[in-house]
Amino acid sequence: MKKNLIAGCVALIVAATTAAPAMADTAADLAAAQAQIDTLKQQLERLEATVDYLKANALAERKETAVTDADVSKLKDSAAKYTWSGDFRFRRELIDVANDNVSPDHTRQRDRVRVRFGVLAKVNDRVNAKLQFSTTNVGSDSARSTNQTLGTSWDKKPLSIDQAYVEWKPNPMVNVQFGKTPLPWTTTASYFWDKDLTAEGAAFRFTRGPFFAGAYYDWLNERNSGTSQAASADATMAGFQVGFRQSFGNSTLTAAAAYFDINGVQDQIVKYSQTSTANLVTGAVTTTTCTIDGAFGNGFGTGDNSFGNTTYTGAAPQVGSSTSCARLLSDFNVVTGLVQLDTKLGAYPFSVFVDYMKNNAAKLNPTVNRTLDSASAIGFTFNKAGAPGTWEFSTVYEQNGKDAVFGQFVDSDFGGGTTDAKGFSFKGAWVPATNWTLNGTYFLNKLNYDGVASNSTKHELDYKRVQLDLNYKY
Repeated sequence: MKKNLIAGCVALIVAATTAAPAMADTAADLAAAQAQIDTLKQQLERLEATVDYLKANALAERKETAVTDADVSKLKDSAAKYTWSGDFRFRRELIDVANDNVSPDHTRQRDRVRVRFGVLAKVNDRVNAKLQFSTTNVGSDSARSTNQTLGTSWDKKPLSIDQAYVEWKPNPMVNVQFGKTPLPWTTTASYFWDKDLTAEGAAFRFTRGPFFAGAYYDWLNERNSGTSQAASADATMAGFQVGFRQSFGNSTLTAAAAYFDINGVQDQIVKYSQTSTANLVTGAVTTTTCTIDGAFGNGFGTGDNSFGNTTYTGAAPQVGSSTSCARLLSDFNVVTGLVQLDTKLGAYPFSVFVDYMKNNAAKLNPTVNRTLDSASAIGFTFNKAGAPGTWEFSTVYEQNGKDAVFGQFVDSDFGGGTTDAKGFSFKGAWVPATNWTLNGTYFLNKLNYDGVASNSTKHELDYKRVQLDLNYKY
């Protein structure tokens, strides 16, 4: 542009210079011509300055645009390191427990909400970190619930850390987790493990071809040496699992066996009580308080936290206490086995499983004079609720011996969240739109099926529970 302007101005100057003699030969005419030339030169200089200014601004704009693009690219790279997830559930629930000849029928209806949101951060190509928050029950006194019941004076609902762990994958076959993690071992749709549980400790998992294995170490209760339980060991759980998962055609077969050793829970206090005794001579009153051990809740419970496991009342000097309290009778050395087949029935996905659990450390139950040490479950799922318009149906039958499963781990819905229960669950799901699912569950259970009740009656009790859920993922 600048070259064109200069050339044009020079041409004008030359034309003016050539034409000047033809117009007049006088000095006045020459002066006028010189004045025109000077004016044209000034215009040329202004034009050159304008061109330089425009060029400088254009270069600055290009540099600014380049910086902005780099920033956007950097932000995209940074955002790609984080994967956000969350869900919201609104639940309508009805519970009906039959008369046990001691207390009246118990019925309850309530609305509940659950909210979860979290982020998975990519630290590098081999390390991830996960943080997830969720609603929790009042006081966080149960590890098995992320629900909040509505109708509590419009109070604020607590939010807690649900997951917090780091995951290291040194190679494609090895996975190591540290912190508060989802259950790291393979499970089925049985109710032996509540799926809201998040283990606290470390997990090592190995996979090669169809074979997989895992080793786990978790904390249940770290006991401060300054408390009355000074002589007690910490409550922990160690375990391992081996199995294989093999695909053939449209089917996948999974089989696994596991062993879990729960330490430091036998003979610990599972029920809160307070007893006052008066000295007949002095009249002084002595108050004895039995406080629930932290392995059976958060340590501040005021009820019975055995959740169906057999208890006894007495002292336990071996755990540093001579106080007569309600305590856990059995230790827990649990073996499990499961088989699951995922296949198709025609065009429909179909999954069927069997699950078994046995506590090799269960003690003889004094009421029925036998060990109540085994649990079993079988179930299937027909079709798969995933894309909009899809649906599924599933059912599970389970019987859970009184001391087969550690009561803190059983599902909080089946049988009211206790062992010593049996019966069916029926579930249905439908997806009306993307990220939106409608669920319905009906529990048709029996309590006290082992013949050992928590009160004077021993007959089985009907337990019914209906849950209607609206689930949204975001």
